[in-house]
Amino acid sequence: MAPWRELPYEIRDVSPEEDKIIKKCLIGYTKKFIKCGKTGYVMPAAFKKHAEYIYNFKVRPDDIWVVTYPRSGTTWTQEMVWLLENGLDFEASKKSPLYERFPMLELTSQIPKVAFELIKINFMNLANFQGLNKAVKRPSWKDIDEAPSPRLIKTHLPLSLLPPDLLKARVIYVARDPRDVVVSNYYLHKMITKSLMKGSFIQFWEAFRRDLLPGMPIISHTNEAWKQRHHPNLHFLFYEDMLQDLPMSIRGVSEFLQRSVTEEQVKKLAEHLTFKNLKKNKNVNNSTDSDIQFIRKGESGGWKTHFDAKMELQAEEFMIERLKGQSLKYPTYVVDDECSRL
Repeated sequence: MAPWRELPYEIRDVSPEEDKIIKKCLIGYTKKFIKCGKTGYVMPAAFKKHAEYIYNFKVRPDDIWVVTYPRSGTTWTQEMVWLLENGLDFEASKKSPLYERFPMLELTSQIPKVAFELIKINFMNLANFQGLNKAVKRPSWKDIDEAPSPRLIKTHLPLSLLPPDLLKARVIYVARDPRDVVVSNYYLHKMITKSLMKGSFIQFWEAFRRDLLPGMPIISHTNEAWKQRHHPNLHFLFYEDMLQDLPMSIRGVSEFLQRSVTEEQVKKLAEHLTFKNLKKNKNVNNSTDSDIQFIRKGESGGWKTHFDAKMELQAEEFMIERLKGQSLKYPTYVVDDECSRL
């Protein structure tokens, strides 16, 4: 048995002011949020109980992981990977929801205490959302640890909070323009909380631009994977590139997974993965009782219809500041040389 690894990072509480900003947006969290490591990744307080177990999670060489910041194309990529790994068996994919076929490692650690009771009474259909009913009964990482190989695993944690030997498995990281991510995250929380949604989009943006939503800072999250993009066991994808040429992305992923596909199969899989079809697929589009769907528009640049002039300026400052000195470049964002010197 491998020796138990102590966490290489510290966990501390966010400041009272930061906690107030977060809780203006998110409901159900009574304990103070925390920050992890020098980067200060924001997590719910419950993550403290699970952090060491996740860091010591036993990675297997035949695992396949999809790692993303939330709302960056995770579900899209999971369905693609599952089908490639299962011989494009579309009928089999219809027999169980994606969250069962491709479970989330840290799900239990993200659930606020109040949600445990709400899920038990199936408030707003939460028990049927993303496997929450199982995650409140038993740690999600424990179920995955005991699952037979080969395992397909989803996580929204950055690489530095995951097992240090993660890259002995194959990892697919998907990144998306942060400005679109914040809009998509806002609608996700609106779907889950429905009329109980506390914060306006402006308040949600304020928390986001201060790197105060769970999993943030998003650009550090992405940059950790970007630095590893040449590692033979990590395949880096941009959501926007998938939108522009999905067949090419499918070919790239299939090659990375060493799964041979014909052009006809690529075409068929690409059609299955259109957002029009994913929205109709109840095993993928796992929504609650809400008018807002888990699978939304599948677009790039939608943030422009949500930001006013002040927010656009703040977003520009956010991107410039966070990307300063980094080699990471988003396909939809180019830092102007004049702006970068401001």
